[in-house]
Amino acid sequence: MEFKKVSYEDFDIINAYYQSYPSRQCDRSTAATVMWRDYYENSYCIHDGTIIFSSNFTNGTCFTFPVGKNVVGMLDLLEKHCRENGIPMTVCNVNKNELPIIKEKYPDCTVTADRDWFDYLYEKEPMLLLAGRKYGTQRNHINKFKKLYPDYSFRPITDSDIGALVEFTERFSFNSEKDESAMQELEICIDVLKNHEKYRMPGGFLTVGDKIVGYSFGEIIGDTLFVHIEKADVSFHGAYQMLTNSFLREFASGDEVKFVNREEDCGDEGLRKSKLSYHPVELLEKNTVRIPLL
Repeated sequence: MEFKKVSYEDFDIINAYYQSYPSRQCDRSTAATVMWRDYYENSYCIHDGTIIFSSNFTNGTCFTFPVGKNVVGMLDLLEKHCRENGIPMTVCNVNKNELPIIKEKYPDCTVTADRDWFDYLYEKEPMLLLAGRKYGTQRNHINKFKKLYPDYSFRPITDSDIGALVEFTERFSFNSEKDESAMQELEICIDVLKNHEKYRMPGGFLTVGDKIVGYSFGEIIGDTLFVHIEKADVSFHGAYQMLTNSFLREFASGDEVKFVNREEDCGDEGLRKSKLSYHPVELLEKNTVRIPLL
């Protein structure tokens, strides 16, 4: 197997597989794969109409579940590759539909669920309308935002907005601890902004008067809108709630989108509380599968 490092130029190649075999899981989205290409050292191999990725996570090299027409054949090829190179056969981010395939082929495998990396999946309409008592908190935040900042606006990002959005990103830490992953995320945000034409993601930003309050980027695959970036200035009350709702109204109001994936919480308790408050219809499980090579 020969793996090629992921770059901007591979966007169409990767996208063709993900669009042909759509998943509601964020690890199966093109922009996310390209965005995190350097941090996780993402590379890919294509064989017999099937693609597989190699990534470097905290526990070393792992491989994604194959996507394409010959999943079993690619697993056979991966097993041979790992044996010949003395690499542990670890398959990461395996979802509940893929798990039975691996278990049947490798009954002695060890499966570990990674709760911190489960995706939050929502039905679009409830998130868009925020109707009923259970969304009262979100509605209250949005109504207060509108009352406090009547001169707000939300509009799609254009080339002329990039400079100001980069400055906004550099100026705020978004209440993140400045650890390695948080700083890497900010660098990725700047990369997406400066190269937004290569990512081809719909993006929009929220302003109050002439001041930028926040911005979002997402991607549509199949019936799901993936929200890859969502950054806001929390000194403006309700900024995140307003940004989330405005983004969905702008880019997900059509019939094409049925679900919204807001990705994982990475074990952050604040993020977990916030994402649960929107009442996900499902937490998309992800598993790490370790396959013994005798």
